[in-house]
Amino acid sequence: MASDPEQSTYDPTSTSSKTGTFYFAFGSNLSPHQMSIRLQHSPSSSIPIGIARLDSYAWIICERGYANVVALPESNAARDENTVWGVLYNMHPVDEVRLDMYEGHNEARNPNPVANSDPQTQQIKRFEQGGWDYNKHYLPVTVTKWLRDPKEYGIDVPGWSGAEPAQGEVNGEVHVPTGSHNTTVRALVYVDEFRTTPGVIVDEYIGRMNRGIEESVKLGLPQSWVDSVMRKYITPGIFVTDQGYVGTEEGYVEAEATETDSHITEKTIEDYNAREKAAWDS
Repeated sequence: MASDPEQSTYDPTSTSSKTGTFYFAFGSNLSPHQMSIRLQHSPSSSIPIGIARLDSYAWIICERGYANVVALPESNAARDENTVWGVLYNMHPVDEVRLDMYEGHNEARNPNPVANSDPQTQQIKRFEQGGWDYNKHYLPVTVTKWLRDPKEYGIDVPGWSGAEPAQGEVNGEVHVPTGSHNTTVRALVYVDEFRTTPGVIVDEYIGRMNRGIEESVKLGLPQSWVDSVMRKYITPGIFVTDQGYVGTEEGYVEAEATETDSHITEKTIEDYNAREKAAWDS
């Protein structure tokens, strides 16, 4: 496996988290399983910590064949067509750099990033997108359901008791904490500023999106929104296998999913991760 790139656009002050980077996932990273395969430095980076909503944005499969969010005029009413639902994670800086590679936000794609000179949008994005597949935006999202105690991330939520057990098994049944306290936080969102026209999903992405939908709905992502918005693009019933595509040796880049012969399967990555863990534990 290749090492992490030298280039990093990590900024510890860009999101509301005091212990990492809040990341709002709306595509295949809705799947904590996929996140656990991709991010190996800190196990906590792939743990879902909340269900969140991004208002005044539309969710689409763009002309490149992958998920994107498109800014809309601000609206007072949150409706399916102007709202994006997603899963919130809290990433370690090392894992954020790794995820940048998976999202095509790496040095090879944009070796000389240009700083954003517009003072009105500098809080939203530090750089122009340039050659990156996705740019890093920092946007307010509304956490409608905390899956872990927000105090772990320096967020004070009035009424949060922290009395419920953490996610896991309770009396033989899977338990997910249900902290329903709406909280606005700033989170990292990968946005493709260039490809904003609806398109057709690429074949390799369908299974991973269905897995992400299945896992995130179990966590609390609204099924009605999935049916109204996502199902316009994603055929149900198709799932990824452990032989499915996950990336290349230089890190996963979705744009290359149908452009390269050097594909790596999920099983390859999982086996590699297991060997690394065994070597570390020995």
